Amino acid sequence: MADLTSYTPHVLAVSTLAEKTERSPLLYAWWALNLIVLIGIVYGVYWGLKKWRAGRDSRG
Repeated sequence: MADLTSYTPHVLAVSTLAEKTERSPLLYAWWALNLIVLIGIVYGVYWGLKKWRAGRDSRG
């Protein structure tokens, strides 16, 4: 039967020394695109609510 208690510290030591990965410029472009789309959605909701509230006020 394998002794897993002596194996665990070695695994933890190797995982803490993991190499830093280099991020691709395409990843940053993807994040920027997502941010632009999110800002557009938030602005669209803001504009829609503003228009909806103005329509309700003018009728009342």
